[in-house]
Amino acid sequence: MKDEKMKKRRESELNILLLIREAIWGNAGALPAITSEMFEEVKQHAILPLLSPIIKKSLMTPEIRKDWISYAVQQMNYSNIVDNAQSNLPVLVPYVILKGSSVAQYYPHPEYRIMGDIDFMTRREDVETARQQMLADDYQIFKELNREICFEKKEVVAELHRRFATLNDPDKAKYLDDLIIDNINPTHILPDPINGLVILEHISQHMEGGLGLRQIIDWMMFVNKCLPDEKWPEFRQLSQRIDLENLAIVTTRMCEMYLGLPQHKWCSSADVALCDQLLDYVLLCGNFGNKKTSDADISENAFAYAGTPKTLFKLLQKQGLLNWKAARNHCFLRPFAWIYQAFRYATRGLNREQALSKIRAEYSSAKKRIAMFDALGVKTTAKGDVVYKDGKYIKE
Repeated sequence: MKDEKMKKRRESELNILLLIREAIWGNAGALPAITSEMFEEVKQHAILPLLSPIIKKSLMTPEIRKDWISYAVQQMNYSNIVDNAQSNLPVLVPYVILKGSSVAQYYPHPEYRIMGDIDFMTRREDVETARQQMLADDYQIFKELNREICFEKKEVVAELHRRFATLNDPDKAKYLDDLIIDNINPTHILPDPINGLVILEHISQHMEGGLGLRQIIDWMMFVNKCLPDEKWPEFRQLSQRIDLENLAIVTTRMCEMYLGLPQHKWCSSADVALCDQLLDYVLLCGNFGNKKTSDADISENAFAYAGTPKTLFKLLQKQGLLNWKAARNHCFLRPFAWIYQAFRYATRGLNREQALSKIRAEYSSAKKRIAMFDALGVKTTAKGDVVYKDGKYIKE
């Protein structure tokens, strides 16, 4: 039963890759009928509007077609609200938009790229001024972190970044942030090479927690528009400065193999097995990891985070607060959420059928995942977090 379910899920995932190829490049050939499983999978990856061009020629039930159109319209309407808010940001100091519309410009139909939060960054000396200008326009702060200040106004969330890069190396994080700040200009859009680094580092940021096809397609669209073979040497030097050259090469080759991106000589050396492993991981995760909810996925996370006691504690505390209602309701219990979660992992893990063999398999899978992260050069919590304090980038 479980094997049949996994086989059906895999079939849906591979069919979605065909739909993406057809929607963007028009070269997928015969298209599969769209099932309810495929519809849900597309929603999980936040790419439903992107596939709108193929709705008319795709077979699906009237119910799925109705739900598809309704959901796509809903998401595109929200994107319009965000886009309007972004166009009317009350910030008068120089700033630049990160992700969002700055990525959508590379899509054949920019309006089909779903917008989420508004991410923007000012010069370091202008952060406090920008904060006050946002507050004066009725934006409310609902969360403030070392990296960003999160505002909300009606339906829109906007994040003012003190820093953007989350690389494990403080010098490399500073290098990328300095590039962003030095290239702030009146258009509020970064030059293409720097924008590409931001897209690439955004993949690195979310790799550990889980990223989906939307982040991969963002990169693919950038490569298609901005990284022909003759421009790769310049970008390669930039990517090497932040240790993400191999991530660029492997992700691009994966897009060529499975998503229809035209071929480039500069990524032909990519490890094919690593490309396959990356694709499997992306399909497993969904947008920002929203598909990784099973006990097995969480157990793998525990093994993956166990590089240091500190990182394991962070995972246990985070998951404990999510799962222990009493701790959320009573602040005196919150410091003990990690104990609750450790016990929960132990009991749920050991109460499964063939528990020990499953735990061994999950441990093995976690080791392979860590090896993939290392090969790609992406940020991992076990290597330590970089923070910005007193004008310096330091590792906690």
